[in-house]
This record gives sequence, C-alpha cells and structure tokens, in this order.
Amino acid sequence: MSHTTSDTIDIDTLYTLADKFIDLANELSQHETYSPNTVGTAFRYAATRFSAFEASMAATDLARDKERIKTALLKDYDHMLEENLQVYIRHQQSQRNS
Repeated sequence: MSHTTSDTIDIDTLYTLADKFIDLANELSQHETYSPNTVGTAFRYAATRFSAFEASMAATDLARDKERIKTALLKDYDHMLEENLQVYIRHQQSQRNS
C-alpha cells in the first residue's frame, strides 16, 4: 500500500503472497460447506480488515487520513480487479474459440 507506507514490494513477492491466499481460498471453496461465493465474500472481508489494520499502523491520524486512504485503496482494488477480469475474459473467449 504505497500510499500509506514507505515499504515497497516487488511483483514476484506480490504474486507469491497472493498465490498463498488464493490457494487457501481454492481449498476452502472445494469444501462442500463453503460455496465460492461464501469464500469470496469472506476473502474480501478479510482483505478489508487487514487493510484497515495496515492503514492504522501507517497513518499518524487515521481519522484525518481515512478518506484519502479509502480512495487510494479503492483505486488499487479497481485496477487489480480490472486487470484480473480481463484475464478471465480472454480465458473465456479462448475456451469458446477452441
């Protein structure tokens, strides 16, 4: 979250860590008790809780910076979601054309 901390993360580390969360989500969604929708909702909730924690650790005045932080997080999420939706759109299109 470059907007609230001086830490930077390289893309390989980002993908490695993301894959660990995705692996857990995939494992949970294969359990007959949890649908992919339930796992996805829990995953997003967990991401928001951790993002709030991350922001609280980085901001000296969270109440003052809350809107700026939310805007930056939502921008990041929108960018990442758009990128991943495009991947799945291409995948679906290639499956139809096979």
